[in-house]
Amino acid sequence: MRELIQLDARGHRLWGTYHPPPSATRRPVGVLFFNAGHVPRSGHGDLSALAADRLAAQGFPCFRVDLPGLGDSDGPLPDTTAELYQFVCQGGFVDVAGAARAELLRRYALEGMVVGGLCGAATTALYLADREPERTLGVFMFEPEFYVSEQEAHAAGGELATRPEGARRQGALGRVTSKLFSYWGWMRMLTRENEYARLFRFVPFPRQKVLDWLMDWGSLPAVANVPLVRAWQRAVERGTPLLVITAEGKLRDVFFARIHRAALPDLRYPNLRHLRLPGTNHIFTTGGAITTCVEQFATWAAERFPKDDPVSVLPLGSTQRAEERAAG
Repeated sequence: MRELIQLDARGHRLWGTYHPPPSATRRPVGVLFFNAGHVPRSGHGDLSALAADRLAAQGFPCFRVDLPGLGDSDGPLPDTTAELYQFVCQGGFVDVAGAARAELLRRYALEGMVVGGLCGAATTALYLADREPERTLGVFMFEPEFYVSEQEAHAAGGELATRPEGARRQGALGRVTSKLFSYWGWMRMLTRENEYARLFRFVPFPRQKVLDWLMDWGSLPAVANVPLVRAWQRAVERGTPLLVITAEGKLRDVFFARIHRAALPDLRYPNLRHLRLPGTNHIFTTGGAITTCVEQFATWAAERFPKDDPVSVLPLGSTQRAEERAAG
């Protein structure tokens, strides 16, 4: 069963969906999903809806809320998608997201909330957890983006952005070289998220060696979203339960590995679980990844917030690694 709900948050009327758990198994820990980029609250391939159904069946009251201007919620939006992504990267939705969470905690008498979602939702959730850690029992981040917007990434990572003569280059050759011979262009090609990656599909190419050479593991790249990275550091060191799920070998997976290694000591963190899903894409719509993601999320939530003591945080134990590979 699902219920349509309305929330008043910071002057905005928000629409959302409540997934009530069976009364006999209801836990005092809620789960809140935010929008993935500009996608409505159901998520790509119904990922958020399916995950909320599954967790509700385990006793977690679950909520999917459309933030202002997204899905069913009214509100102002910028003229371009790029501006929206920049707004999300800068934490533009955090205030209203925090107000929505506070109202849900009050209305449903919950002791705390686990927050997150895919892509931009993970960004908003991490910022919120950093701002109000006492109300955040956990954060789940599917394909998190720790870099600035695509346009800013190209500007920061492209050689043409720093050479006046390069800026004057026109035509197809200029566009190709600006993508190939920049940090960002190489990253997208080596993770096969660049239109030029197909050139190397059938040609012997030391992809991993070049990727390792490109990765300066000891420092943050120029395209890093530094405020978000700092929030990540504090969340990990604070001991907040964190679940990260990425598409193995893809751009956000590789970038997350670099960010984590550069931002934190090379230690194991029992509060962090990182699962890498093979054979899928950024939105988990290939390779059966949505099903795997939902199953892994449900398992993590049940382990971290058991029925007999749902608010306490359990250590994952010495056998759990900070980085795991999910079974296909």
